[in-house]
Amino acid sequence: MDNAVNVELTFYSETYESPVHSYTLPEGQLIYTALPAEALDKCKQEKDRTPVLILAENKLAGFFVLDAGEAVKEYTESSGALLIRSYSIHPDYQGTGVGKKSLKLLPSFIIHHFPTKNKVVLGVNHKNTAAQRLYKRCGFIDTDRHIFGSQGKQFVYQMNIKKA
Repeated sequence: MDNAVNVELTFYSETYESPVHSYTLPEGQLIYTALPAEALDKCKQEKDRTPVLILAENKLAGFFVLDAGEAVKEYTESSGALLIRSYSIHPDYQGTGVGKKSLKLLPSFIIHHFPTKNKVVLGVNHKNTAAQRLYKRCGFIDTDRHIFGSQGKQFVYQMNIKKA
């Protein structure tokens, strides 16, 4: 993807309701993540979950949730951590650099919107090597911890958020 393409992170708003509800992923990816509409429903039920949109030229290109709730404790002992859930890039944007750009924007987004947080954690399935490569290229490190999810073993990755 051309570096001139504008990628940004923004909080979910109803302006994007239609694209969120029509967002699909290949079946092989759905074993690793939730569709945005499903994740959004959980955000409405749990106040600690914040839905975030990945926009490329103002079009929905990806989605994830930042969770500040009790589930974080399963991944880290740090009280300053956020958990990334349901991260995905829409198939039209996969392989274009949007995923990498979105994760590179994550630290400044967190510093700006979650100033008390200093770490992001996530679980990535041991079979999902494409996601593992992406996360590592974008500054996440493997903590050597494992958790077990519905699809088996997950590696726990984290990124420290450095304040300016």
